[in-house]
Amino acid sequence: MPQPDDVRDELADILVQLVGCAPEDVVDYRAELKQLGVDSLAIVEMADELGRRYDVYLSDDTVNEMRTVADAVAAVVRHDGARPPRSATYDAAPPTGPAIDVAPAVAPAPVAEVDPEVRRSALRRLAFWFAAVGAAVGIVFGLGGAAIIGATGLGSTTLPPLTVPTTPAPTPTPTPTPTATPDAEETADPEPTLTIPNTQVKPGERFTLEGAFPALDKGQKLQVQVKDPGEEWDEFPVTTTTRRDGEYRTQIYTSRTGEREFRMAHLASDQTTPAVRVAIG
Repeated sequence: MPQPDDVRDELADILVQLVGCAPEDVVDYRAELKQLGVDSLAIVEMADELGRRYDVYLSDDTVNEMRTVADAVAAVVRHDGARPPRSATYDAAPPTGPAIDVAPAVAPAPVAEVDPEVRRSALRRLAFWFAAVGAAVGIVFGLGGAAIIGATGLGSTTLPPLTVPTTPAPTPTPTPTPTATPDAEETADPEPTLTIPNTQVKPGERFTLEGAFPALDKGQKLQVQVKDPGEEWDEFPVTTTTRRDGEYRTQIYTSRTGEREFRMAHLASDQTTPAVRVAIG
C-alpha cells in the first residue's frame, strides 16, 4: 500500500508540471485544489496521471469528489478497488439434443475502453480550441474597433495651422525720462516680498514661504502671520530670521482647511509683505 507522503510527493510533481504551482504549496491543509490553479480540465489529467503512476483506476465519482490535496492522496492510499469498465462477455452452453444447423450468432462488439492518454489528448485539444476561439473573437473585435476609428476619423486629426494676423508696430512716441534727485535714489528701498511656490496644499502638508526684506540686516526676527476669512491678522506660531540681503525662507503646515492668507512681518519696524492666499484641502 503506498504511503501518504510518497503519494503527496508524486502529486506535487504532477501539479508542478500541470499548473506550474510551487511544490511546497501542495500540502494537505491547502483549502482547495482550485487555489493551486487546478480547474475542471486539469483535475482530470491530474487523476489520470496519478492513477497511471500507482497502477490504480480512479473512477469518475472519485475524481468529482476531489476538492483538496488530502482528497487526492486518500483516493490512492485508500483506493476503493474500482476497475475500469469493460465489455460483458458471454459463454455459450454446450448444445444438447440433436444437432441443428444454426447460423453462427454474431457476438456483440465489445465496448472499447477509453485509454487515459487518449482522454488526456482530447482534453488538451478541447482546451486548445477554446483558446483559439477566444483569440479569434479578440482579433475580430480589435479589427472592428480599428475600422470604426478609421471611419470616424478619430485615429488622427490634422488641425490647420494657426495664423496670427500681423499689424505694423506703432511708432513709439518719445517720452521725457524723469530725472530722480540723488536724495530720492538713496532713500528709496525695495518693498518686502513673499513667494509661496505651491498655493494648493493638503491638510498637514508642508509648504514654503520665502522672499526678502531688503531694508533689513542679517539676523532680524520675522513673524509668520495668518488671516482667515472674516477675521483679523493673527500670529502663526512660526518665526524665522533674515539672512544676507534680508532674504528669508521657512516652511509651515496647517491642518485647518479652507482658504487662508499668509504674510511675513517685521514687528520691530512694522513692515509686512504682501499677503498670499493658500487653499488647504
